[in-house]
Amino acid sequence: MQASLTVRCALLASVLLAAGCSNYWGRRHVDQPTPINPNDPVWIWTRGGVHKWRAVVITHDSVSGIPFETSRKCTVCRRSIPRVQVDSMVHVYHTLAESVTKVVGAAAVIILAEGVWCYLLDRNNPQC
Repeated sequence: MQASLTVRCALLASVLLAAGCSNYWGRRHVDQPTPINPNDPVWIWTRGGVHKWRAVVITHDSVSGIPFETSRKCTVCRRSIPRVQVDSMVHVYHTLAESVTKVVGAAAVIILAEGVWCYLLDRNNPQC
């Protein structure tokens, strides 16, 4: 019984450690025409402030997009800024590590729930 509990705790600890260490959203500076997923947010810094847009299209002379808070389907909401007025842009995208974190986190919850279930309902079972 003690070995099973030790193995379960070690497995849970390693799953939680992997989940905590692999949470990463990739970031890259956008300084040239780049294909961008319409759902990905792009932060655009200008002298007038910071804009967070989606469905961003970058050309050699302008940057256009839809404010992140509005629907992508709102075509009249599209804004444009000349590239000469843009100080910097950052494109945030999802990485494989973020997807792995979700799966590992779900596995940790399942392992923990199974341990609690086993403890509460079948304490005398040597498998628990």
